[in-house]
Amino acid sequence: MMYHLYSVLFSGLLVFGFPYLLYRSLREKGYARSLRERFGLTELVAPNAPSIWVHAVSVGEVLAVATLLPSLKKAFPDTPVVVSVITVTGRQVAADKLAGVDAVFYCPFDFAFLVRRVVARMRPLALVVMETELWPHLLRECHRAGAVTMIANGRISDGSFPRYEAIAGVMKHYLEQVDMFCMQDELYAERIAILGAPASKIKRTGSLKFDALPQASSHDGRVLPDGRRILVGGSTLAGEEEALLSIFESLRKDYPDLFLVIAPRHAPRFDDVYELARGRDLRIARRSTPDAMPADTDVLILDTLGELASLYREADYVFVGGSLANEGGHNIIEPASEGKPVLFGPHMQNFADIARSFLEAEAVLQVEDAAALEAALRDLIESPDRARILGERARRVVEEQRGASERTVNVLKELFA
Repeated sequence: MMYHLYSVLFSGLLVFGFPYLLYRSLREKGYARSLRERFGLTELVAPNAPSIWVHAVSVGEVLAVATLLPSLKKAFPDTPVVVSVITVTGRQVAADKLAGVDAVFYCPFDFAFLVRRVVARMRPLALVVMETELWPHLLRECHRAGAVTMIANGRISDGSFPRYEAIAGVMKHYLEQVDMFCMQDELYAERIAILGAPASKIKRTGSLKFDALPQASSHDGRVLPDGRRILVGGSTLAGEEEALLSIFESLRKDYPDLFLVIAPRHAPRFDDVYELARGRDLRIARRSTPDAMPADTDVLILDTLGELASLYREADYVFVGGSLANEGGHNIIEPASEGKPVLFGPHMQNFADIARSFLEAEAVLQVEDAAALEAALRDLIESPDRARILGERARRVVEEQRGASERTVNVLKELFA
């Protein structure tokens, strides 16, 4: 009865939203193809043997799959791995990042008859759902076909949890189709238990983000000047560069050896940020023209791609952007892994689980606004031992959290046993 009611509601939603889907098909490249595949109007290429089916909604989940994939292939070298996505960008990233998989396809709309057709072609031994993408018919049909079902890198955001909790009775019924919940941390494990998952089916395996550190790009020698205290503002957004420049101007009155690096998050803003900095009484250089960086430069605008991780290594203090601006924050793991004192603003909702891991260990500093950021930086400059201890704690958190990929795959092996 529960599944019939869900199907009726889902059908109504799809009918109501069809004009919007049609509009996107006409406007967005690749969207029409995604709809054809999701409605089962194209023939999927089946793997040559029963598979492990990994479901990833969009870009973030696909990147998590890219982190998990090497451990998965190592543990199951002879088993095809297929990946389903929902968004066009997710498929594009999957095609680029998941070279080791046997198929990438759009997940069918969650009607039993559509899902059943795809299950028959993919013949899943396991369904691994990234994060917490709970499609009732997908879980049920895979379970009926004899596949083990697992949530990997599980999380339930602050925004989603109240909505799920309001229908906890319904959620408990659907969660019965999941054999194991591999949750990122204790908070998410508690939330899935409140929604009805049995304690015996819940494991805390950590976040795959800790296993996804990029390789720092190689360059000849040190980029930033020796003998200077380096403040790096990484992945900054509009408003944050102006705040950093004002803070820098204030701090350098007392610490004239301070050097500022600003790394805007988005390349189209490089020129704007450079012009913003030029409006100050400061000596500005651009990384894209390294010969134009004299020894007395005050501020470097990092207007190249792929070098931020390397410059984190040369930093003394790191502010991670997107967090003073109310944009959800950015990943703090890279500078933390280099043992740097890391600061960020109040808006870290997109990385709440990661931020929480570091805050609980007192390994980072979270500030409320630009004034508090200046005060915190001043304190770290005045207290080198505190800055060093903060960086050491941050590195320790990263080291302790690594290994989520292997832990997740070990759980899957146990389910197969």
